[in-house]
Amino acid sequence: MNLRNRSFLIIGIAAVILVGGAAAYQFMIKPGLNAPPSAAMLQSWQFQGDKLTTNLQGGNIIQIQFTFQAPNATVAAELTSRASQVDDAVMSVLHGLTASQIDQPGGYKELKSLVKNHVNSFLDTGKVSQVYIDNAIIQ
Repeated sequence: MNLRNRSFLIIGIAAVILVGGAAAYQFMIKPGLNAPPSAAMLQSWQFQGDKLTTNLQGGNIIQIQFTFQAPNATVAAELTSRASQVDDAVMSVLHGLTASQIDQPGGYKELKSLVKNHVNSFLDTGKVSQVYIDNAIIQ
């Protein structure tokens, strides 16, 4: 086999490998990159705040615990490292509300929105995507 034929053979093999690799990436690997996170992954990105007991405006007492859904592990880690700030943000929101504001229709939804916005205001790596109330007792 002469040098010219060897060169064509090597170029042909390289082209087949390149095209095959591009096709494998396009149809097999790339779809997995855009797949939504699994339930287990989302759960690992959650941060559960402390159970807090405090006064509301008007003299009522609330005991409540929140779980914060982060969009990725980086934000979840930041929430963990800022646990005291998260607790302070929750307390600040609660101290500005009355029991009737929380108990009214849509009150818990508004409470979650206020807490989410307050916590997101100091996060550097991303934003909380969802806030869940684990339990709440108002007296």
